[in-house]
Amino acid sequence: MQDRFELEKKAFGSRLRQLRELRGLSQLDLELASGINRTEISRIENGQKNIELATIVRLAIALDVDLKDFFLPFSA
Repeated sequence: MQDRFELEKKAFGSRLRQLRELRGLSQLDLELASGINRTEISRIENGQKNIELATIVRLAIALDVDLKDFFLPFSA
């Protein structure tokens, strides 16, 4: 179970990074838009932080995406 949890954290972080970069935003830009510290954003993107729902919502608002977009794969 712990292995799955770690894989999901890393997948979520990778997806966050993809969404941020697609919008041409730096981690600092996302910090300013979301109010979430850049260091915390970095830890989330690297799969090092267990993220709370409130944080996911703030990131979704800042990136102008639906919550589901964090969990759907990109289509090629």
